[in-house]
Amino acid sequence: MTLLVDTAAAAQCLWAGKHGLITLRQDRRSFPWLPLDRLVRTLVRAHLRTGG
Repeated sequence: MTLLVDTAAAAQCLWAGKHGLITLRQDRRSFPWLPLDRLVRTLVRAHLRTGG
């Protein structure tokens, strides 16, 4: 099975997700956030697993 990925769209979605995570952490400081490295790692892994 050939997997076609729109790399530009995938990169922009990952960038937007990471940017949103950082912005929310700065804006909602009282929220009980997990460690940032754990959240970013989870976001990237989930993004890569979807495959488009």
